[in-house]
Amino acid sequence: MMKTLLSLLKVFTLMSIVLLFSKCTSDHGIPVDEPVKQTIPQLDASGYLTQVNEVIHLRSLDEQLKSVSTLNLTLVHKADVSAPEGDLPLSASCLYIEDDVAVVGYNVQGNEYGGAFQIIKFKEETEQVETVVSNLPVDVNDIMLKDNIVYMACSDPKTGAALYTYNLTTSEFTRAFILSKLLEGQTVASANGLVLSNSGAMLSAGNTNGGLFWVSKGTGSFSGLNYYGATSASSIAMSPDGNHLALLVGGNEGDKASLVLTGTDGTFEKTITLSDEPVTHQNVATENMYSGKTKVRFITDNMVIATLGSQGAVVVNLTTDEVQSTPPSMLHAGNSNSFAFDDKFVYYGNGADGLYLARYDTENPSLMVYPVWVWDTQSSAPPGSVNDVASDGSKWIVVAKGLDGVHILKFVDDGCGCSF
Repeated sequence: MMKTLLSLLKVFTLMSIVLLFSKCTSDHGIPVDEPVKQTIPQLDASGYLTQVNEVIHLRSLDEQLKSVSTLNLTLVHKADVSAPEGDLPLSASCLYIEDDVAVVGYNVQGNEYGGAFQIIKFKEETEQVETVVSNLPVDVNDIMLKDNIVYMACSDPKTGAALYTYNLTTSEFTRAFILSKLLEGQTVASANGLVLSNSGAMLSAGNTNGGLFWVSKGTGSFSGLNYYGATSASSIAMSPDGNHLALLVGGNEGDKASLVLTGTDGTFEKTITLSDEPVTHQNVATENMYSGKTKVRFITDNMVIATLGSQGAVVVNLTTDEVQSTPPSMLHAGNSNSFAFDDKFVYYGNGADGLYLARYDTENPSLMVYPVWVWDTQSSAPPGSVNDVASDGSKWIVVAKGLDGVHILKFVDDGCGCSF
């Protein structure tokens, strides 16, 4: 009888390990991570924003498409925002917009660590930097704002991937949870993506170890609940109805670029292959080709866009699994790092190539992967790569351009800003 029980126990243990790295699994036994707090004061927010107020003339990519625009709009380069000062130069890396507020996350490029964030308010016709926090001991890779708390997916030089928070009222910077706690001794190097629910946070993280992590919020602390294994998970998104998650994976040698769909409760749904090749980035050292920004976001409940670095971007129908890809000609000196959209355009942050614009049309997804116009800052600007772009869904577009800082754009009535 005892031997039978031991045999069953071994089988059960083996099945648990397989589930941990292939499907979602509940792990309520993970202890609560005791928060580590420190006070990091907010800096004087004046002097970071420079007004520009210049009309942007978008450069057409296809002479045959110049006459398609009927928009009675002008795109204006409203202002530039410089990075906070730190021991090392900070690169504008990630963005979040809600209503009339933008949050910008910064990190240090290369093997060094350090971060910062700024909060920018769009006050009617005047843009203003309202909050600046620098000298964070971590890289900030993704960022969100909720209920006066800034949430950050970070790379920590000591603990690896971690969820950090900053309380705008108390100036407390808190290490809320170390993701490696869910991997039974293995270290997760970097947290890359973040979404929030009413009960907690969900993060994508990885390099050689990683996946999709569910972190539940309790009274003053966070605890791990679920984990889905995917070694090179690079971005995460939640559907508009709040029922589904999309996880972008494939940034390791030999891994196909794929989209993993789960329920927000952790239920595995399916995997869609986006490319037979892994996600790589060009114009970087060979050893860093699998590292770089990517992004996935839902356009509708059954459609997503994902960026694949040197392979451009894809629009995916989650019902039919149909994948529409950007043309190879889109990529010259850049990588498709990120994107945003509103009711007019899809904006692709295309690395050193600048900002690409494609038509927003959910009825004809092929238009959303075919860029028509491009914008970049003047050639005399500091070197930079468009790492992220965000839109308020109507008028404002914010561009995070690495060491070139942040650029604020706005659509205004009166003519078209395109150079037809």
